[in-house]
Amino acid sequence: MVEDPGAAFEILVEDFAEALDTWSQKVKGALNGRPQKVLVNGLRNVDQGKVSRWLNGRDQIWKGQAVLPGVGLTREIVHVLELQGSEAALLMELAGRVDQLQKRLTEYKGWRKKAGDYLQRPPETEASTSGGTADPVSRAGRRGRQRQPWRGQSSWAKASLGVVVIAAVIVIAAVVPNDDEAAGKGPQTAAPKPSPAVSTMSPAAQGGSGVVPSEPPGPEKGTLGEDSRCSAPFAGPGAVAWRVCARVEDERVSFALKITNHGSSAVTVKTRLEYVQAKEFHSCPKQPSTQLLDVPAGETVITDPGLCAVAREEAPFAYQGAGGVFAKDANAGSYKLAPTANVYQGRVIWQPDLV
Repeated sequence: MVEDPGAAFEILVEDFAEALDTWSQKVKGALNGRPQKVLVNGLRNVDQGKVSRWLNGRDQIWKGQAVLPGVGLTREIVHVLELQGSEAALLMELAGRVDQLQKRLTEYKGWRKKAGDYLQRPPETEASTSGGTADPVSRAGRRGRQRQPWRGQSSWAKASLGVVVIAAVIVIAAVVPNDDEAAGKGPQTAAPKPSPAVSTMSPAAQGGSGVVPSEPPGPEKGTLGEDSRCSAPFAGPGAVAWRVCARVEDERVSFALKITNHGSSAVTVKTRLEYVQAKEFHSCPKQPSTQLLDVPAGETVITDPGLCAVAREEAPFAYQGAGGVFAKDANAGSYKLAPTANVYQGRVIWQPDLV
């Protein structure tokens, strides 16, 4: 049992809190205006207090020691609420994510109290680069998300965050429909809802110059294998250049980051990788969204696509990788998107694509 939690523990806690927030919001949405009493009456050995805690997102980590939601409970909720199709599958996927992260957190002694203390810690301050005054640190991870709406919540689009919305829309590539899509038969494509877990920041603020060193311009083809595409290169931090990638295979769709260190010394970077399916952001099934990664001098590292892969659906869907590479101590940054894979049965159309 690990006694002293460090950066790895904090990353796990951030992802666990996000997973609970999202799970709770999805269950609330599935209630579709019905009272929580529907769950109280339909679930076994459950009272109103338990249901209220489960629907309170990350707060349930430190408020009491009740059992946290997982696959078993979620399966019952799916049955009680009569959920079907993608809605049921997504909720079960989130529950599996909660179970997976909780299992890893139990390796840390007293993890629940330590996680609660970490999540409730007030924002730190640091000296401003333009003077000696102390400014709050902008925290794009857990530190900036406490009590903020998370992915897909309608309240995220309030006017106070309009600048972030505009910046995200500029980044997102428009999908040009073909004849099938124009007729309403194509993949469910649209600009994905930006994740407020990541705020916008210029390459220079991330630690890069904004100029991509020694990288061919434009998207790449075949980086992850047959039928894969990577985005155009992005610069920073330092001498690092990176791309967001996706690959479509017969049974799965996978995502990765390609990171090249053009410098003369090794560098540690902070990476964030998720994926977009049918306009919704999702965490990678087998890895934390945010990780620290060592990149040797003069070498290229590609994250394992197998850790960020989902089953290929029979129905048409649009998929994108969504990620970013930042300085290891960065607390904010902007995500970028891989080319969109419009996946049909027996056919994949990339947008944009190489000709």
